[in-house]
Amino acid sequence: MRGCCSIRGRMMLWVLTVTGLVLIAVIIWSYANSRHRLEADMETKARFLADGAARQVDAQLGVLRGVVHGLALALETRQLNFTFAEVRALQNECVSVNPGIYGCCVALEKNSAPTGWDDLAPWAYRIDDRLAYEGLSGIECAHTREDWFALPKYLGKPVWSEPYSWNGVLMTTYSVPLYRGEGDSRRFVGVVTCDLTLDWLEQMLAALPLGKGGYAMLLSRNGTYISHPLRDFVLNETFYSIAEGRQIPILRDIGRNMMRSESDLQLFRSLVTGDISWLAHSPLHSGDWIMAAIISHDEMKASILRLTRQQAAIGLVGLLLLGLATTLISRSISRPITRLSEAADTLARGNLEAELPTLHGNDEVAHLTHAFSDMRDNLRRHIADLRETTAASERMQSELRIGRDIQMGLVPKTFPPFPERNDLDLYGVLEPAREVGGDFYDFFLLDDNRILIAIGDVSGKGVPAALFMAVTRSFLRSAFRTETDPGTALTRINRDLIEGNDSCMFVTLFCAVLNITTGELCYANAGHNPPAILHPQGHVEWITQSGGPIAGIVDSAVYTSGTSLLPREATLVLYTDGVTEAMNIDGNLYGEERLATTLTNSAPLSDCRAAINQILRDIRRFAGDAEQSDDITMLLLRRRNSTAKLELSIADTPLGQQEAIEKLDLFLDTHQIAPERQYAIRLAFEEILTNIVKYAYDEPGGHTITACLRLDTPATLTFIDDGHPFDPLTDAPAPTLKGEVAERPIGGLGLHLIQSMGMTLTYQYKDKRNILTVTLPEELNF
Repeated sequence: MRGCCSIRGRMMLWVLTVTGLVLIAVIIWSYANSRHRLEADMETKARFLADGAARQVDAQLGVLRGVVHGLALALETRQLNFTFAEVRALQNECVSVNPGIYGCCVALEKNSAPTGWDDLAPWAYRIDDRLAYEGLSGIECAHTREDWFALPKYLGKPVWSEPYSWNGVLMTTYSVPLYRGEGDSRRFVGVVTCDLTLDWLEQMLAALPLGKGGYAMLLSRNGTYISHPLRDFVLNETFYSIAEGRQIPILRDIGRNMMRSESDLQLFRSLVTGDISWLAHSPLHSGDWIMAAIISHDEMKASILRLTRQQAAIGLVGLLLLGLATTLISRSISRPITRLSEAADTLARGNLEAELPTLHGNDEVAHLTHAFSDMRDNLRRHIADLRETTAASERMQSELRIGRDIQMGLVPKTFPPFPERNDLDLYGVLEPAREVGGDFYDFFLLDDNRILIAIGDVSGKGVPAALFMAVTRSFLRSAFRTETDPGTALTRINRDLIEGNDSCMFVTLFCAVLNITTGELCYANAGHNPPAILHPQGHVEWITQSGGPIAGIVDSAVYTSGTSLLPREATLVLYTDGVTEAMNIDGNLYGEERLATTLTNSAPLSDCRAAINQILRDIRRFAGDAEQSDDITMLLLRRRNSTAKLELSIADTPLGQQEAIEKLDLFLDTHQIAPERQYAIRLAFEEILTNIVKYAYDEPGGHTITACLRLDTPATLTFIDDGHPFDPLTDAPAPTLKGEVAERPIGGLGLHLIQSMGMTLTYQYKDKRNILTVTLPEELNF
């Protein structure tokens, strides 16, 4: 009895009892919680692996399907105008370049083959490491009755065949219909097929991490096994035949769900291991096949039981150790002062791991012991917190560096970007803030006459913002490879950003396409700051139309394009909110009004680089010592005056005159000159050239007339010939404008018409050559 009432006995009784109860509760809770979480994780894993494997197979089949469509497009584009040898060459390249393609066939309807074809259905296929060829048309065009020919013909669309085995190789055939003609005359003439090997499926499915007792299988649209661990099932059994043969009704229900192309997860007993297992299935978009992943549920339960037993064993060992520790501590109570003194000396030397005596009661020694214990624990926590803070700070700095490197690596930094062009001046700058944001700008030429410019601001900071910026820039460039309308392209970019955007990030984005020759500016805006046009006289014009919601948020958003005109020597100013929201130490914002004033002051500067530098200097003066929280990004584009010039050497014959006029028309159309300006230039050109050809020489032929058109401001047209000296301003007869037309004398009317349109003529005779220059009036200049 005395032992139970002692401090040692009571301490051991209470400590071991309470600890044992807590341990039992923890084990029970851990078992239940682990089972629930592991089941959820395994279900998610099964779905993920089924979807991922389906997408992987889709991607592989999609590449090979693209080869077939490419071959079909090539044949249709030239209306089957290929020799038999050229077709053989195309088939040879198709099979030899693509290891996944076993054979390729171009099969045509009877009477549809071009002249010189040896067979209506030439087939190239792979044998070992070489290519072989065979004709499939047979007697009376037997190939036209095959499913791979008839189905695409009558369905009017590409068709996947059911998988089959050919010479021991698992294969499927993809057939694309061929047509000839356009509109109402378009008719079916044949098919292009590729036989695709499926051996790679076994390796891919076997590599899936499905755990012990898990496996993957692939079924056709009719439920036939394409891939299965039990080789006897492959191409020999269907999901339904197994369900009927083995009397397993649940398999029939699972098969119906799978055939309805529904992604689902169900429990069933595995035909391979006999374990209760999860079956997750997902449809393939290529071939209407079904991908299924099986993970053993029984194996998961066995793993949880093993884990629980291990936890119980560890807990029991811990409980025994705790009993031993309690015994030792209770013995040490008799020597508290000595132990405390020794521990205090150890703490004083900086060893914070020193053990202190555990004392019960409320005496001075216990208070002192607790005070030392609190001091030690506080020091430990302080040091641990300091280490965590230091590590977190280092991680943050590393992330900011990585984000800044990504951000700066993606924006153009080479200026001038197009040194060979004198009609554009372009310069951009991105100054990252302390916390890296997602600002970016981009530009590239769509063709010789149009340039795309864009600027954006991604939400968030650090590496996520930089990565989302990279994705946005990639979508931007991809969209404008096929779209030239900014509104349509921005709508597509918005949809691409929303897809898979689990982090709910977004971006403000402005993009515009500038016609460099005409100055037409077509733009679209997704919630970005309104750009401005800085005119040469210093007037600032804000572009506020064609705005839409921020990209990456609203899936149904449709963006429209607006248009404006960027005159010669005017500057398009793009910027992010880091410019207008730059803050000084008093909390005031830089603002659009001050930006407009600075732009006006920068109008006389010679180039965009100087203008941006002046704006940056003004922002720094305004902000002073205040630290900026956002990137400062600007992109300026100035449309320069450039002189387009046409020089012609013209033979003094009617044919030479006609060829010169055709070249003039082509030049004016190429530079997109307005119709009224084209009419005036062509009239002056044709009238003067006709007079020179007819009247400048005593003996026409063998002479060369030089003409030069400069689309400058003002535009000029100059003629040089070595004919008789003739000044049209003084020597040409005055035109007779009165009386009947038939009774008027010939001459002078053409020059009169030119001058009546406001054109001025200057003439000089130099080095035995006539030099006549026509200057267009201001309203006809460019």
